[in-house]
Amino acid sequence: MKTLRRAAPLAALLALGGLGGCASRQQGPAAAKPEAATAAEPVVQSTAGGFSVAIPRPVSEERRSQETDVGAVTLHTFISVRPDVDTAYYVSYTDFPPAAVAQADPRDVVARASNGALEALGATGLSSRPLMLSGFPGWEIEGISGPRHLRGRFFLVGPRLYQQLLLHPEGKPPQDAERFFESFQLDPQVAAMLTGERRS
Repeated sequence: MKTLRRAAPLAALLALGGLGGCASRQQGPAAAKPEAATAAEPVVQSTAGGFSVAIPRPVSEERRSQETDVGAVTLHTFISVRPDVDTAYYVSYTDFPPAAVAQADPRDVVARASNGALEALGATGLSSRPLMLSGFPGWEIEGISGPRHLRGRFFLVGPRLYQQLLLHPEGKPPQDAERFFESFQLDPQVAAMLTGERRS
């Protein structure tokens, strides 16, 4: 499970590290449109990813291959940046070889992934707790990285690791923070397929 711990936070580092710079560069011109902060967030659905989530538009989608000790994996990311409030939303999923997670405790996997994300972002953990999503194990963390607050949720569904991350200025969470996290839902058919793969 050491490999999964390294792979998961790298996705967060690549995405949020870039978003931080992007937000800083765009902060001036975008600040003239504060009304965007109160706009209703649409629900984005990923058929391939098997999930839906409320996230501000525009949303950029990326795929990148990453070599790990268990072979190449593909990171699928959905990223939204709101430069007006220096906030970034990030959702991703990564499919690992079923054999790499079959013998592991799922709760241990998500806990390690969350700790690894804190380390990769240079964040100090503030809190962590286990949680469940549709019967699947998850982990939630909060931390501080410089002047920013990090909140993340991690879920393991068969060999697929889902990540939700929100990065915003300390003490200034966006109004849609709870909606972003609570709106995340799995497609039951995809979840059944993933868990079936794990048992095979």
